[in-house]
Amino acid sequence: MMRMLLGQLIMEMKLFVRDRSTVFWTFFFPVFLILLFGFVFDTGDAIRIEAGVADSDHSPASSELLSALSQLPVLYLHPRPADSLTMDLNDNRVGAGLFIPEGYQDSLAAGKAFVELRYHPEQLQMVQMLTPLLQGLVNQLGWEALDRRPPIAIRSRPVENAPPMQGYMNFLVPGLIGFSLMSTCLFSIGVVVVSYREKGKLRRLAVTPLPKIIFIGGQILNRYLVVLLQAILLIGIAVLIFEVRVVGSFFNLFVTISTGMFAFIALGYAVASVSKTPETASGIANVLFLPMTFFSGVYFSTEGLPAFLKPLVSFLPLTHLVRAIRAVFNTGAGLPEVAPQLGILLTWLVLCLGFSALRFKWE
Repeated sequence: MMRMLLGQLIMEMKLFVRDRSTVFWTFFFPVFLILLFGFVFDTGDAIRIEAGVADSDHSPASSELLSALSQLPVLYLHPRPADSLTMDLNDNRVGAGLFIPEGYQDSLAAGKAFVELRYHPEQLQMVQMLTPLLQGLVNQLGWEALDRRPPIAIRSRPVENAPPMQGYMNFLVPGLIGFSLMSTCLFSIGVVVVSYREKGKLRRLAVTPLPKIIFIGGQILNRYLVVLLQAILLIGIAVLIFEVRVVGSFFNLFVTISTGMFAFIALGYAVASVSKTPETASGIANVLFLPMTFFSGVYFSTEGLPAFLKPLVSFLPLTHLVRAIRAVFNTGAGLPEVAPQLGILLTWLVLCLGFSALRFKWE
């Protein structure tokens, strides 16, 4: 009995080792994840927040404040003229800006000093993390300088030329739309198409009168309608239950979401074109899915990520889709404003379709 059990165990282990996809997802991918997140988030200076700073006082007191702020390991300040910093904030080229007003030193002596933290509405999460850090530091500076209750206040407000966000749900909903779109397209196309091929459905289809373009077109249209309904459902829940307000045009939102859908549908077919088994397709889809989930700004702003990850963030298609949806959804951006993001998504669409046309097999 024990010999039979041992023989069965050895056979199962051999089958397991021969399945390279299973071995990868069981051992190598968890190791990859723990190394990735360990190196990214477990170092003291992993998270760095970049912000502009404009000193309009040019006094010893303001210089002392800037010197103290520079000691924060998570904060990197870029000195800028006030007008230039304000313009970049309005255009969302800079996430946050710290303004030291003229007369700061005199106000400090009178116990009424303040500095202003202005931000673009899309960077609300980052500012919510930055504000307590700044307040804690200026509190400590005030105690040491005056030996009494800190007189320095941090006043946060969004830039004047951008509509304010209503809360975290305004940030989250566009991210969830992009996330749902990505996951549906990657897995329902990449894995399902390979499963059809493995079961011989595509081979049998190839000898029927049904044109291949009709089969593929039907699949694309089906996924498109499903994802569109997902987006409508998410927006409806956000508006009706959480009282989220859609600032932008629904037409612009439709165009933006549709562009992203076709780009990810093409990516799904690219996955199917290089996969021989559903397990391999699922593995490749997960390799694409996980980095985009964590590093594309779905759940939190990417401003605080380490500098070495910024090229990866800019490369991922979901980053540009989420940014475009968020800009239309929350700030009323028009299609010209999100054209750079849509252009990158269209580039992904063309490249993935071309790759799939060259590599896709029906058997």
